[in-house]
Amino acid sequence: MNQSVSTAQVVVAGAGPAGLMLACELRLGGIDVLVAERRSAGTAGESRAPGINARSVEMFAQRGLADKFRSLGKSLPGVLFSGLPMAPHEIDPGWPAALILPQHQTERILAERATELGVRFLWSTSVVDLRQDDDGVEVLVEGPSGNTTVRARYLVGCDGGRSTVRKICGIPFPGDDPVSCWVVGDVRLDSPPSGGGVFGRNERVGTYQVSRAEPGWFRLSMMRATPPADRRAPVTLDELRETMIDGIGTDYGLREARWMSRFSDGCRQADEYRSGRVFLAGDAAHTHSPIGGQGLNLGIQDAVNLGWKLAAVLRGAPAELLGTYHRERHPIGAAVLQLAKAQTALIKPGSQNDALRGVIAGLLAVPEVCLRLSGILSGLDLRYPLGESHPLVGRRMPNIALAEGDGPADVFGLLRDARPLLIDFGAVGLVVPAGRETDRIRRIAAQLELDQTGGQVHLPVFGDVPAFDAVFVRPDGYVAWAHPAGERVDTDALAEAMSPWTGTDRTALGAAAAVLG
Repeated sequence: MNQSVSTAQVVVAGAGPAGLMLACELRLGGIDVLVAERRSAGTAGESRAPGINARSVEMFAQRGLADKFRSLGKSLPGVLFSGLPMAPHEIDPGWPAALILPQHQTERILAERATELGVRFLWSTSVVDLRQDDDGVEVLVEGPSGNTTVRARYLVGCDGGRSTVRKICGIPFPGDDPVSCWVVGDVRLDSPPSGGGVFGRNERVGTYQVSRAEPGWFRLSMMRATPPADRRAPVTLDELRETMIDGIGTDYGLREARWMSRFSDGCRQADEYRSGRVFLAGDAAHTHSPIGGQGLNLGIQDAVNLGWKLAAVLRGAPAELLGTYHRERHPIGAAVLQLAKAQTALIKPGSQNDALRGVIAGLLAVPEVCLRLSGILSGLDLRYPLGESHPLVGRRMPNIALAEGDGPADVFGLLRDARPLLIDFGAVGLVVPAGRETDRIRRIAAQLELDQTGGQVHLPVFGDVPAFDAVFVRPDGYVAWAHPAGERVDTDALAEAMSPWTGTDRTALGAAAAVLG
């Protein structure tokens, strides 16, 4: 290890999707970031969590990364509930698509972006101890050259379900112990199923999958009819073969695996996502069955929620801002765990589960049910408790087209540098507060490229909502303030809405108001 590496504003433990996304967000905020990852540089080509839901795709678009993901991934306009298909795009043509992309590709894109932004990495290095004080955290890391202490203002544990950071902090991790066990792997098959794969169900192992992941590689996921004696023992090729033959009567000529693992129906969630100057994100904060493809997305969205807040505090915003991370993300994590439990129960074998799947499949054909569940699973229906002044408040800002002074634009393009965004669509008397932190706010006047008739505007996913003529959008893309169309703007109300997210005193915001443009 380079012994000169001894300080950083933030140390991130773990370079999985959550850790990499967090590092990128912090660098966009101008923060010095050091990532310690126990694996060596580069990834092993594992598919692991290949599902990127629609909201995560949108977040990548907000940072200018979506085109890279789309060029490598497979578009998935539909949504699956425990393998049962829903087609929200057939009901709402503007419904955003999800992606299927092996996790190693996701990590490669994010690692390349982190490197471009100036994130520092310590590969083959693990966090082994830490000590906090009022001013920061001393992080003891162990790498190829021995132990080194890194002094940081904050530490974020993105180091997985068995998080060392969480254990050192003594954060309780309650939940359900596993009952059933599945094997999963990326495998080569000499006699693969016709049509590129099979997604089936039987009375012995319930729902199973053998499907093409990448050229030459198939993704296997199958319940073990008999749980292994030691769930922590490494999975072997023989175990994969025995599970397949026992479960479906064939191994399709299994001859090689580049990655093998197990997952279970256990689930756990940290009681707190924060301990002093230490935070948890991703699997370090919550673990559950991967059925439904929620884990990677939950971690990505944890990172985007925490990153801009941590950067703002390090630039001088009040530390109270960091308390909103747990308050906003913990309930979301709890809801996802419940949804994962339900989906996992439905893939298990048994005549009762078969009957329940039939009932659920019928309900999913009801448009209102389809849109509701698709919104939850896609991450598009999330609403933070930021107020009830307008249906947009607390929800994601959709990527609507805009016409501004410099020509055509869209909302996501204006969020690429992770700055708060205030858009004036012609609000009466709108003034933009100016002050200590508001120089980071992107302020634009634009024309809304949507029809507003009868006091309503139609937005994909949302449906019809009351017309609006100004919005204030946080760096993570969530609306903190929306102004009803046609009413005169209350400067004090705008200052109150902006103050918690900009770190500027409400009174100062109001007093220092400056006319837009």
